[in-house]
Amino acid sequence: DGLTFVNYYADVDGDTYGNALSSVSSCNGAPSGYVADATDCNDGNAAVNPAAAEVCNGIDDDCDGTADDGLTFLTYYVDGDGDGYGDASATGVSSCSPVAGSVTNNGDCNDGNAAINPAATEVCNGIDDNCNGSSDEGLTFVTYYADVDGDTYGNAASSVSSCSGADRKST
Repeated sequence: DGLTFVNYYADVDGDTYGNALSSVSSCNGAPSGYVADATDCNDGNAAVNPAAAEVCNGIDDDCDGTADDGLTFLTYYVDGDGDGYGDASATGVSSCSPVAGSVTNNGDCNDGNAAINPAATEVCNGIDDNCNGSSDEGLTFVTYYADVDGDTYGNAASSVSSCSGADRKST
């Protein structure tokens, strides 16, 4: 009979890419709602097709078999105290979009106290305020000597070094 039949594929979402699992053969061109391209991986969503740009959504937007491929992923760490520094002991979460309550650094040595973080100023308190592994560094320490008899002369054998002043219990 000399007729040439061509397969056409249902294009339910109207994105000009059809569903390979739903086809008809026709010698009179594509029926309404059908296209010659059978490469749509989700014919229920016009935003998902081989020409779509991949976006961070956990979906294979461009029908190449991989979700979120080609996007930049960062590691996010919980920031429990909201100081802009993540918990140094927390396991990070890789994501191509920001994670609520998390940041991309994990330098906070005490994520329960916003005053303690890598940008904090060290203060005289015996705590590592700036998360560098040392407490009270960079502060001025003075040696105080016990003056048990109150004559304003201290005992060289009994002293304390402090950045906050003499300990009244030892005077």
